[in-house]
Amino acid sequence: MIEIKSHHIRNAKSIHVQKLQIEVLQKLKKYKEIFTFLKKHQANNSLTIDAVKMNLVNPVISISYSNIKYGTNIDKHLQCIKVEYRNNANEYLKILNKVEVDVERILKADRNTLLTLIREYDYSKYGVSEEYLKKLFEKIFNYHSFSSKDRKKYNAYTLTQNLGVNSCPYCNRLYTLTIICKKVGTKTEYVTRPELDHYLPKSKYPLFGLSFNNLIPSCSICNRIKNDATDHTRLHHHPYFDKTMLDFNLNGIKYDSGNNSFNKKDEWDIILDEKGCDYTKESIKTFKLSEIYREHNFIVEEMVAKAQEYNQTFINNIENLFSEEQDQLETDELLERIFGVLPSEQDHCNPMNKFKRGIYQSIRNAQNINVPIK
Repeated sequence: MIEIKSHHIRNAKSIHVQKLQIEVLQKLKKYKEIFTFLKKHQANNSLTIDAVKMNLVNPVISISYSNIKYGTNIDKHLQCIKVEYRNNANEYLKILNKVEVDVERILKADRNTLLTLIREYDYSKYGVSEEYLKKLFEKIFNYHSFSSKDRKKYNAYTLTQNLGVNSCPYCNRLYTLTIICKKVGTKTEYVTRPELDHYLPKSKYPLFGLSFNNLIPSCSICNRIKNDATDHTRLHHHPYFDKTMLDFNLNGIKYDSGNNSFNKKDEWDIILDEKGCDYTKESIKTFKLSEIYREHNFIVEEMVAKAQEYNQTFINNIENLFSEEQDQLETDELLERIFGVLPSEQDHCNPMNKFKRGIYQSIRNAQNINVPIK
C-alpha cells in the first residue's frame, strides 16, 4: 500500500464533483418527473400490468421529459415499469428529493460520511424494495456510462489522469498508467487506464457508484481479487485517507561476515508487517498480499546476491573515493541505483519499490550496515 500525492487528490476531487454533480442532477430531474407522473396517475392502477418479456423490462425505462409533458405513448411506456415503482411512487419520489439535496455530499463523501449515508438511505425506512432501490441508484449514479471509452465528456480516463497514480496503491506491484492520445482534430483515443475499484462495492452500494472517494485506481489483479467480497463492516486501507503502515521484513535472514555469505533461501520468510493497523491488516487479507509477495522470492535472491558483492568492504572503498562532505550523499545514490531502491516518495510511480526497500533494509540489518534509504 502506498500514499498518493495529496494535491493530486484535492484537484481531482474538485473537478470530479463539479462535473458529475450537474450530470446527476439532470438525471434526477428526469426520474422525478417520471415518479411525479406515476404518483398522480398510476400508483395504484391495478389494470396496468408488468411486461413479462425480459428484453422489454428495465428497472425504470427511459421516458423522455417531452413524452411526459405532451403525453405521447404514456400508457405503453408505463406498462414496462415495474409494479414496485408504480405502487410506491410516492416513497421513491421522497428518496429522489433527498438525493437531490444530498448530491454534492454523496459525490464528495469521506469514509465516515459514506457510512452515515448507508444508514440514512436504508431501504427499510422507506418501505420499498432493496433490490429496486439499488436498480434506481444504478441508473442515477451510472458508473457504466462514466467508465465507457465512448463517453466524450468528463470520464474515468480523465479522473485517473488527474490523480496521477502510476503504481497500484493497494499492492505497488504493477503500473497503473493512464494513456490518452490526442489525434488530428477533436478526436481522442483512450488507450489505457487503471481499473477503478469501488472501495464500497457498487453492487452493494450503487448510491456511491460515482462518489470520488469510493473510486480507487488499482491494478486489474487487486480489483478482481477483491471483487465485491467486502462491505462497510470490513473496511480496508484507503489510500486517500490512511497513512501507509505496511512494511516488509525478511525474517530469518542471517549473514556470516567472515565468509561474506548468507544462510540458505529456504530459511528466509517474507513477512508483511501491518504495525497494528486494522485497516492494513484487512488489506493484507482482502488482496492476498502475503500469498502474492511470497512468490517474489526471486527478487530477494537477486538482492541478496548484490548485498554479498556490494558489502561493507565495497562501501568503504567507495567512500574513500569521495571527499568527506560528499561521501554520504554519493554512496547513498550509488546504492540506490545498484539495488533499484528509491525513497518512499517515489513509491507512487515505481512498482515494487516499497517491497524492495523493506527487503533491502532487512538484508543490510543482517549485515549490520546502516541503511540510509527511507
